[in-house]
Amino acid sequence: MNIDAKRHKLLGILSKQANDLDLNKAEYNALGVSFERILYELNCNEDELQLITSDLYTSDEIGYHNAYEIVGLFAKEKGMTAFANKKYRERIYERRKEFIKFLVQTIIPILALIVAILSLSLKFENLKLQSDKELQELKDKLNKQENQLNQLELKTTAPIRIDSSKFKNQ
Repeated sequence: MNIDAKRHKLLGILSKQANDLDLNKAEYNALGVSFERILYELNCNEDELQLITSDLYTSDEIGYHNAYEIVGLFAKEKGMTAFANKKYRERIYERRKEFIKFLVQTIIPILALIVAILSLSLKFENLKLQSDKELQELKDKLNKQENQLNQLELKTTAPIRIDSSKFKNQ
């Protein structure tokens, strides 16, 4: 779970305690929630809790609680508003949206380039096949004409035989 999701969950725990106290549904009559319960609910250690709460302290959304033998945290008005408005969940969605936008802006041009390269290579291959075919046709025509020329040469270089019997009778 990322830090902003845990911030949202922490604000939910603290807001619930404050609302339960206002409605007289609270387990104990204190505004704050103990650190032990927070660590258990968020399934984190003290170092991670420090990272989670640092931004919440800075933005004045939570405060330190030490009353009625409960040492922990409580939600301030800004924190309850941030939870109600899903401030930290929106951050998660914005990050995901930016990541997807980045991927789309990166992947689509790369895919377009790959398609263009494939298209050009297929086109060049087709042109090569066509030129090879035309070249073969020209070679065949040349061979055919060469054979015809050789046959003509053979006919013209063959000794001419004259039948002398035709000339004697005249």
